Parts: sequence; structure tokens; C-alpha cells
Amino acid sequence: MAKKPRQKILFIDDIPALCEEMVTTLCNEGLEAESNLSPLDAIPKVVRGDYDLIITGMVIAELGGFEIIRSIRGGGCRVPIIMVTGFGTEQSAIEAARLGVADYLTKPIESKELVARVRRVLWEHAPSPPTRHKSLARMISGDAKMNTVFEKVKTIAPTESRVLILGETGCGKQLLAHAIHQQSQRSEQPFVEVNCAAIPSNLLESELFGHEEGAFTGASKKRIGRFEAAGNGTIFLDEIGELGFELQSKLLHVLDSGKYTRVGSGKDQISHARLVSATNRDLMKEVELGRFRADLYYRLNVISIELPPLRERPGDISLLAQHFVNQFVPEGRQPPTFTPSAVEMMRLYPWPGNVRELQNFAEQLAVLHRNTHIEATDLPSRIVQHGLAGPNAVSSKERLPFRKAKDQFEREYLLGVIQDANGNLAEAARLSDMDRAQFYRIAKRHGLTTNPDS
Repeated sequence: MAKKPRQKILFIDDIPALCEEMVTTLCNEGLEAESNLSPLDAIPKVVRGDYDLIITGMVIAELGGFEIIRSIRGGGCRVPIIMVTGFGTEQSAIEAARLGVADYLTKPIESKELVARVRRVLWEHAPSPPTRHKSLARMISGDAKMNTVFEKVKTIAPTESRVLILGETGCGKQLLAHAIHQQSQRSEQPFVEVNCAAIPSNLLESELFGHEEGAFTGASKKRIGRFEAAGNGTIFLDEIGELGFELQSKLLHVLDSGKYTRVGSGKDQISHARLVSATNRDLMKEVELGRFRADLYYRLNVISIELPPLRERPGDISLLAQHFVNQFVPEGRQPPTFTPSAVEMMRLYPWPGNVRELQNFAEQLAVLHRNTHIEATDLPSRIVQHGLAGPNAVSSKERLPFRKAKDQFEREYLLGVIQDANGNLAEAARLSDMDRAQFYRIAKRHGLTTNPDS
């Protein structure tokens, strides 16, 4: 049986002696810990998901403890954080709680107490393996289908094979292409993107291959194309199904020989870039209809990856919505969280614009919403109306008043998730992707904190 990896702890403070003492104490108890004297250096690593627990001081010259927490949460990272301070006040404790700090310790701290608190926080926040959120470059997901996609990317990225990404508009094809580049041996080289649908067909050849001075009207100077700019990196051709037939032939020549010529030149240039392409079209159908070259299709489709639309991975809806809200909330404001009724309403909606539509809606909420919680009634009308008109909708004569229906839904939701967690309210809160205090408060209102079957 594979040994379970130890959870990684990072201590952030600008006092070297304190960092050494904390790390030594934790490591002596079998925990994996390290320190960082620079918050600005540490925060990107934390947001990237390198650690399972953060312990931070409050007074740090480069960046204070509260600013560190806001930066981590603003990056969409929900890692548990313990704050340690020698200047504890009631106001600072309240602020720490408001920012969602998992624990708040005042120095001096006994070694045994520190270790006990750390173990408790790690245990309470340890995700179950089936629901652990996965990340790849700037992509995150808790869905099994996306986990399969991520693993495939990790396998193919280090190779030189061409990749064709398939999926509906707005489901993240550009991010996946960037992830392939970042996971490849070319990651230090340029990543050059061309949206074939956004450039007029008469200018696209020059955009791809460049042109010489005087090659056509308006060509006042020589220009290098995107293939040349990509160098030894990656060139990403988005919406490649929009290429005209003539350009398809020229691209095929590049893929076959590695050679191309600038517009207006007879001299061959050599491309060393890796090609990743994407489309929302069924290219095989386009081939059958005579609109796309079969030989080009097979050159592009060495390895294909299909990104599922958002409606087919409902578990990602609340995860991504909260991630985007955290990302876009104005500085200095606490990100609002979604209530269970809002989450359920969002899951009923089909998201025709996929992740892009979800991101735009979440950004609007992050900027305009002033309350600490986002209720179902705060969602855009198209989402609410679709949810109310769904397969479980009732007639107007049978329909309950909204407040009563909301309370009924909340209680049924909480009952179900508490049963799934075998009565463990901390685990139920985690399954609901809710803050524990918020979950307990709602459960208590419905009388579920002692006997969930009542």
C-alpha cells in the first residue's frame, strides 16, 4: 500500500530564531514543516497549493499577518491558517475570526500546545481523497472527469506530440493549452496564442507567418509572424476550425516539413514550436462535409483531450464560483460565501456559456454584493427562473412562500449532508464547502446540531 504523504506546514515570520524554533518543534513531532522569512515570496507558493497549513505571525515588516491572509484568500486559496502573535487583543482576535483563521495563538506558546493545535487543524481540514480538489496551472477542479483530464495532461505535456483540445466555447480550452505548455520541457520558452476566429481571414496568413516590407498594401515594414515569435516554445491555435481551406494547406505544409515563408518572401523559415490547437467544432463532421482537410485533421489530432462542459461537472460549479468571488472581491472586503440554497440553484442551471459565464457572474457578485452570504435570491434572474421552472417545479397553487420553501430546502439539504458525514458536523461543513461556523449556525437554526434525525 502506498504511504500517505505527510501534510506540509509553512511558518511565515521575519524573525529567523523564531522560525527555526517553530520548525524544529514541529519536525521533532514527525510533522513536515519549513519556514519563509518573506511573505511576498511565500504567498505565490501558498496560492499554488504547495502547503496544507499556514502559520503566520501578525507583525511582519514586509507584510502584516492580516495582509498575508487577505492575499492568500484573494488568490482563491482556502488553505487553513493559524495566526501567532505576541500582541494579541480582542480586536485582532475578532479580525482573525472574520478572515476565517482556523486558530489564533498568543505567545508564549508551549511546544505541546502548539503541536496539539496544529494536529487538530490539520485533522479538521484534511480532505477525503475522493473529493480532494485538484489543480493544474491556473485550473482547479473537484470533479472526477476533470481529474482524468489533468492526469492526461501531466502524461502528454513532457512529450513533443501535437495536441487537439475539444470542447464547447468557454469551458477552459485556453487555460488547458497553457497548462500543457507549463507542464512541458518548453515552459521557459514563449507561449504564443492565436485566435483564428478573431482575425480576418485576409490578415491571418500574415499573422501566422509574418510578411516582408511591401508585401501588400499597408505592409510598411517587415513583421515576424506568430510561428517565428513562438521560437522553441508552444504556439496555440484556438478555434482552428475557422481556418479557410487555403490556409489549411499552408499549415499542413508547416506540420509536414517544419517550413513556412513570410508573405512576400521566397525564403524558407523553420518552425521549432510545438503546436497545440483547439476547436468547439466537430472537425470529423467538418471533414465529411468537405470544409476541413482530412490530412490536416489527422496531423493535428495526434492526441486529443475533450474538456467536459460545466453542466456535466456540477461539483465544480460552487467551487469555481467561490474561487472567482474570492479572486475579484475588492481589496479590504471579506469575500461573501454561497448558501446551500444558492449552490443548489446554480447546479440546476445549464451554464450555456460554461466557465466563462460563471466567471462573469461571480465577478459581478464580488463587486456589487455587500452581504456576507449570497442567497438564492441574489443570483441573476435567469438562474433563479430556470431553477424554479426545473423538473421539480410545482404549480402556483402548490408553491410555498419563498421563505418557507427556502427553509424547507435548507433543512432537507442539511439533513442529507449530515447523514452523509455520519453525524460529524465538521465533516458535513466540509462536504458542503461551507465555513464551519456558518454551517453550525444554519444547522442550529433548524434544530439539527444535536439530533439530525429530529
